[in-house]
Amino acid sequence: MASIGFLLTGGPFDSERWRTAYELGRAALNKGHEVTFFHYLDGALVPVEDQTFPDCSDSGLYDEMPTEKFQELVADGAEVICCGLCVDARGIDAPNDYPDGVEVGLLPDLADMIGEADRVISL
Repeated sequence: MASIGFLLTGGPFDSERWRTAYELGRAALNKGHEVTFFHYLDGALVPVEDQTFPDCSDSGLYDEMPTEKFQELVADGAEVICCGLCVDARGIDAPNDYPDGVEVGLLPDLADMIGEADRVISL
């Protein structure tokens, strides 16, 4: 099977890029492909635990938080790496703010993902 890499730069609430990345990653995992996500810039905020989006729960806009969806992907075998510099710049306390399975890496990890993947999708 193929190896598919995702570079996610959008934050959890500034666009739907995270959902597109999730849906594509979900489909790839369901087909048996290897999936790796590299969260860069505001994308490092996507897997932060205990996210809430006030005033939207009644509208159904954010029934599920982005972190919950990425935790599903990790549980199903996807690798999720967040840029350490981006994590630090956003004040994220990785050991406490990220769920189990979310790794912190650096740009060489992104380079490895790009070099090893059959396809890379940037969102």
